[in-house]
Amino acid sequence: MFSNITSKLGLTKSSQNIMPPKTSKYPAPQKVTYTSKDIPIPDSFLTSPSTTPIEVTPIDFADSPLPQYDGHTAIVLDNVLSPEECKELLSLAEQSVEGDEAWQPALVSGGNGFESRAPGYRESDRIIWDQQTIVDRLWERCLQADGLRDFLAAVPQEPWMKGGKWVFSRLNDRMRFLKYSPGQFFKPHCDGAYYYTEGRDKEFQTFYTVHLYLNDSVENDPASDLQGGATSFLDRRGENRVDVNPKAGSVLIFQHKGLFHEGALVKKGIKYTMRTDILYEWIPDKDAEEEPETKAPWWE
Repeated sequence: MFSNITSKLGLTKSSQNIMPPKTSKYPAPQKVTYTSKDIPIPDSFLTSPSTTPIEVTPIDFADSPLPQYDGHTAIVLDNVLSPEECKELLSLAEQSVEGDEAWQPALVSGGNGFESRAPGYRESDRIIWDQQTIVDRLWERCLQADGLRDFLAAVPQEPWMKGGKWVFSRLNDRMRFLKYSPGQFFKPHCDGAYYYTEGRDKEFQTFYTVHLYLNDSVENDPASDLQGGATSFLDRRGENRVDVNPKAGSVLIFQHKGLFHEGALVKKGIKYTMRTDILYEWIPDKDAEEEPETKAPWWE
């Protein structure tokens, strides 16, 4: 039942970061800002429904090598974008970059706008593109999965959530396009929450990661050059795992809190993905509507 899936969500109000353990081999974090070109977005891009029905596959951790994650949310949506749309999105991202070199080494967050290189911990390149129109269109595609809107409408209540609730606002406009070449990876970590305020009384925070795969690995297309590069959920010892292999146009949605995972080593070829998050707004009790009726998950 829906309540069984959501009741064990481990969420936290405090902002987190994904910095590796402190060590002298990592350079000191620096204050970083990102800017992009204001490029035109084609009116036809991602504005029509997916031509292929979206398939929903929840990860059943209870019946997996990671039963300790039972109750944690991770869902795969297939066919959100076509392979051609993935290529167009990647091209738009590259066009958005100011300067000659589109791809720059990926950094890790130290909080409060500070970031740093972390050799041996995070090895990949990326493009940062803040573009609300694109992510809004992407989310409308995701919502073709019947029941997804209701399932993610609000964050399940936790004891620390006093005096209100977190209600869906939108996808974060910050898209992080990632490029993994042979030998590159992102070591095990949990994704951190992004929290910010608007004005004096509006609070926003992310609780779920949205990961869009832009090309196939050999597990999904034997003709692909990409070997490795799975998103792998792991136990803390790294002894057991559940792999989500790259598939062009598929979206992996999973909660930030408590899901230890890695970007597995790319052995051959290039892996392209885009990561963003789901933003929720804090609505005080006096402004909040009554809780919607609890329903069974749409995939049952």
